[in-house]
Parts: sequence; structure tokens; C-alpha cells
Amino acid sequence: MAKPAGEKDKGKEKPKAKGPPPGQEKAKPKKEKPPASAEAEAKDAGKEKEKEKPKPAPRPPADPRLKVLKKFHGKFLPRGPLRDRHKALMQRWDSGEDHGGVTVEELRSLYEDWKAARAKPARAAKV
Repeated sequence: MAKPAGEKDKGKEKPKAKGPPPGQEKAKPKKEKPPASAEAEAKDAGKEKEKEKPKPAPRPPADPRLKVLKKFHGKFLPRGPLRDRHKALMQRWDSGEDHGGVTVEELRSLYEDWKAARAKPARAAKV
């Protein structure tokens, strides 16, 4: 049986009114204290030091080999001659300061061969 409207809500609490929605809150006045004279002088001195510092020398351009090498990070190289070539290049790369004389051309040729191996062959047209 249906209860009268007054009895339905007896057990339930009425939702309490919430404050104003976000963004429409009352602006609280902020207390600003004047900076102490010692602090102000320290800030001014810091600004002057920044102006006096010479600009650092420009960075040298990035190694073009890194741009090609990054393309292999996190990629799958299946077993075979491509993986062997990659391992050999990486051993040379990690060997010393000059990266074992690995050239951009070597890295690019390996990348191009890897892309060609991944490419799907074109479908033959049905007649």
C-alpha cells in the first residue's frame, strides 16, 4: 500500500544546505605585511646579481646519431640478422667516448632495413 507523503520521508534526513558553489566563495581579505628592510635589500641585491651574470655559452647541437638511435628504444627486433646488427652497433656505441665510431649512415641503414622487414607485402589484385 502507498504511504502518505508525510510518512515516506520520516526515516530520511533532509539534505543540509551546502555553502555557495565553488568559484563564488566570498573573497577573504589577505593580510599583507610590509617586507622588512633587510629582506627588501636582499631581494634587490639578488636581482642585481642576476643582471651581472654573463649568459652561458650556447649548447652545442645534439648528436644526429641520437635522433636515429632513439627510434629503436622500446621496439621489437626479431631474432635474426637485424637483431645481430643492432647488438653489434650497441656494443660499439657503449664502448667509449666517441661511441665506437658508429656512423649515422649505419644507424639509418639498419632502421630502413628494419622498417622494410616490418612492412606488409601489397595485396595481389583479384581478377
